[in-house]
Amino acid sequence: MTERFTTHDTMRLERDYPASPERVFEAWADPAQKREWFTGGSSEGDYVLDFSVGGHEVSRGGPAGSDDIYTYDAQYVDIVPNSRIVYTNFMLRGETRISASLTSVEFLRTGDGTRLVLTEHGVFLDGEDKPEYRKQGIGQQLDALGTALASAG
Repeated sequence: MTERFTTHDTMRLERDYPASPERVFEAWADPAQKREWFTGGSSEGDYVLDFSVGGHEVSRGGPAGSDDIYTYDAQYVDIVPNSRIVYTNFMLRGETRISASLTSVEFLRTGDGTRLVLTEHGVFLDGEDKPEYRKQGIGQQLDALGTALASAG
């Protein structure tokens, strides 16, 4: 029998963007924009975003050359336009549930820009996912968001 255990972690990631909170929030709320930076713009796999309280975001796909299919399924529990987003999510690799989280994203005005503060309280299941993997992945997404905001002008 496989050993069952949980690993708990809280991470806080911050990024400063030279765009208004309204513009950064829009990049989270608009499905076409979010798909670009959240999934790497890949047309491979499935992506759906219902950005409303009670709405779901689902992304399904895998790395090139891998047979692993990952599913990210989030539900929005609080949205305050241009200010904050709170959501729960779980991740699967194939049919195996690997983690569950509660995440908040805050959009704080800083002069002409925005400080984004993402805090995630994660539960990582049976060693199938690890906090350092999540921190790296979300960090890459937030960096991609910065690139998308810069290229949009």
